[in-house]
Amino acid sequence: MPVNFNKSQFRRLNELTELIKANKQAVNCRSFAEKWGVATKTVQRDIDFLRDQMNAPLKYDSNRKSYVFTQPTWSMPSMLVTEGEILSVLLASKVLEQYHGTPAAENLRHIFGKLAQMLPDKVKIDPATLFTRFSFRSPPARTITTAIWSTVIQGLRDQKTLKIRYRKVAPDAAETARDVLVNPYHIANLQGEWYLFGAYADITDKSEKSQRRQFSISRIEKAIVTNASFTVPADFSPAKLLEDTFGRFTGTGTETYHVRLLFTKKVAGLVAEREWQAKQTTQRRRSGDLELTFPCRGLYEVRNWVLAWGHEVKVLEPTELREMVRDEIRLMASNVECE
Repeated sequence: MPVNFNKSQFRRLNELTELIKANKQAVNCRSFAEKWGVATKTVQRDIDFLRDQMNAPLKYDSNRKSYVFTQPTWSMPSMLVTEGEILSVLLASKVLEQYHGTPAAENLRHIFGKLAQMLPDKVKIDPATLFTRFSFRSPPARTITTAIWSTVIQGLRDQKTLKIRYRKVAPDAAETARDVLVNPYHIANLQGEWYLFGAYADITDKSEKSQRRQFSISRIEKAIVTNASFTVPADFSPAKLLEDTFGRFTGTGTETYHVRLLFTKKVAGLVAEREWQAKQTTQRRRSGDLELTFPCRGLYEVRNWVLAWGHEVKVLEPTELREMVRDEIRLMASNVECE
């Protein structure tokens, strides 16, 4: 049965290990108990823990009356975790791997494979076996190449301007790409997709002033780290940037809309049991209908979400959203009319 430990024991084990490795004086239960002011039985439990739980190559040298390491290079891990914590992390790795869709996934597999080896023999488990008992489905995510991911991370870390070729989906044409300069301020994962936030300037349009934008990293076709340095503005706040986000897009403007939706009592329970937006509020009416209210910058994704509920929801505010939903319904109706 694994031995529980706390921070005091962790420090004690560290010092015990270092004294034995130094091999300058006899280290036994009595001498170490006196040094730490604990019972000899406590030190004996520490010795048992190192040998049985940490697989330390310990033996007692009766001639020196001291414990010694048969492998002088052995060292105790810098962090001790329980088997349950390791299993939880292994499980979390599966979730992260499903969500990220980046080159980091390969690193995660490597790291968590090492963690699996830390499990005691009695509870040794193959991560592959563990994962067959859990399933995760996340939104479809576009892939990001290792070169793009590494370059963007480097620019963010070193505060260097990036020169990127960004592919943007034009509303009335095929996908177009253009070269822009970006000062990377922040990276965020929004519903399974990675986005870069920063100040950008169009290289081809010298008259256009630098402004803050949101970029989908998966649409960056090419990225180069330039020699130009920048400083993140003091007024830039990732928390403030994302607080009024609904879905994946934060909106390009500063205007925040006040969204009010009324759901029928048929779906009120489904709506009430989830958090759709961090600042949302809900209120049940006597009729059983549910009013959902939240702030939002950008209405495109809200419109699509509202349409997915069909006739079970009514837009109360804002007028812009009500008109967007109405216009889309008209277009949808025209597509299903008989010829």
